[in-house]
Amino acid sequence: MEPSVSAGEVSFAWFGGACVVVQTQGYTLVFDPADHLVDSDIAALSGTVITLFSNHLDDHFHERTAMKLIDMKGSLVVGTEAVCRALASFAPSMKLLELKPRRGFRAGPLRIFAVEGKHEVPTNLYYVTWGPSLFFAGDTGYVDLSKLKAELAFLPAGGSQYSKPEDSAKMAIELGARYVVPIHCDESEAKRLAELLEGKVSVLVQAPRTLYKLSL
Repeated sequence: MEPSVSAGEVSFAWFGGACVVVQTQGYTLVFDPADHLVDSDIAALSGTVITLFSNHLDDHFHERTAMKLIDMKGSLVVGTEAVCRALASFAPSMKLLELKPRRGFRAGPLRIFAVEGKHEVPTNLYYVTWGPSLFFAGDTGYVDLSKLKAELAFLPAGGSQYSKPEDSAKMAIELGARYVVPIHCDESEAKRLAELLEGKVSVLVQAPRTLYKLSL
């Protein structure tokens, strides 16, 4: 990842599935890495690393990847009760943070909050603000986001029975997003989300492992 990003900027890359790595304000946020990151990817992460898991299902969460992020980068791991329980026997307690919906914490200039997702298992969506804001939804059905505002949104466009392009398009409009990155989907689902938001929001259909940098 790019080593320096100014206050109003973010750099990010999508690694497949719901895995997104975002860098801003000297922090690197790793969302839902599952098994998409290899050792060299983790070694390249810079700044203070925080890993955030939506839920404990294996397309979002892998114990081995979480432990690699802790061991190699000293990452704090944030997630649901099930995520923290799965890691409790392996990880130092100070490196685990169970975050319930409507709760948050501060990391330097970042404020990070959990929002309850719509899924068969308890699922966190994450809202991150530091002046500009971003929203991450790894896999969810429609959730009312009209009380939040985010310039950048990572939204699922498919990949499960829960997430649909139509739902994510509605959430993007509610957030007032300037940029949307489709995740947790195939190319046709990403293009469908882009069609639904054409003329309203800039949709970035990413190639895996391609670094983007935006001014927010």
